Amino acid sequence: MSNNKVLVVAPAWIGDLIISSAFINALKKSDSNLQIDLLVNENLSDIAMFLPNITNIIISKTSHGKFSFFYRLQLGFNLRKNNYSKSYILTNSLKSAIIPFIAGIKDRISYLGEYRYGLINRIIKTIDRNKGMVNRYLNILDREYTTDLQPLFNIGDNQKKLEEKYSINKKYIVICPDAEYGPAKKWPAQNWVNLVENLISNYQVVVVGLDNSIKNKINTLESNNIINLIGKTSLKDAVEVLSSAECVVSNDSGLMHLSSAVDVPIVGIYGSSSPKYTPPLCEESKHEIIYKDLDCSPCFKRSCPLGHTNCLNYITVDMVLSAIARLTE
Repeated sequence: MSNNKVLVVAPAWIGDLIISSAFINALKKSDSNLQIDLLVNENLSDIAMFLPNITNIIISKTSHGKFSFFYRLQLGFNLRKNNYSKSYILTNSLKSAIIPFIAGIKDRISYLGEYRYGLINRIIKTIDRNKGMVNRYLNILDREYTTDLQPLFNIGDNQKKLEEKYSINKKYIVICPDAEYGPAKKWPAQNWVNLVENLISNYQVVVVGLDNSIKNKINTLESNNIINLIGKTSLKDAVEVLSSAECVVSNDSGLMHLSSAVDVPIVGIYGSSSPKYTPPLCEESKHEIIYKDLDCSPCFKRSCPLGHTNCLNYITVDMVLSAIARLTE
């Protein structure tokens, strides 16, 4: 009898984790009896709980960007008892391939990444970046993205909870002005303030994220229709808030991909990144992409190497309002 237990090493960013759900869906479709365990960083465990087709979530208490060699050794030894037949490593870093190797998993499948000879023993040939991150993951299975693999979370009706917990009691739009990756993915703060001012006559506006500088700017606006939740929600809370929105406006960020996974209309604002590489994986009728496609775009940098960030500065509030109108009409 063949071993049907596999370990998937998850990406370390929220958006990448959401996109990787399409890979997990494809893996499950290939064998419905497969036990898929997901190794995920502790800070993303709340999101991992929503992913379908996962048997067990294994928490890694390593910090993003930290090598934590001895911790990885110990966790790898602890996982030997699970007797996995395969491991799929969805990240490029050398450190992410250590645990499957130490766990004694015979078939360790991924791209070469950071010269991981030996750590990866089935090396997959890379594909063109323009095919997108989702196809980069699916290529490991020799698959391409189809809509039946769409990442989707089942949240259920939580309107009563939203009203009790956050005083959200009418139709609302969520704005997500953060992008953890860096300033080259963040639409200017004053534009977000101006956008809120234009929306509050027709909607409650809920603001989520972690950026205190924008939190303070939003707080200068006086309206009972603004619910400023910056710094006040966990990722699990954020999923609940996003799931019942009329529309979400977001930079290309983890919260944008969470919005896609709960199947709400999205206006995605792209700066240094590319909508070809990381589009929201929802129906085309449910998203509007705003992207200037300048000669210098996409650069994929955290900060603008030319010092102007025109890829974002050229996106106006009116452009965003028009996109919201198209999605909510």
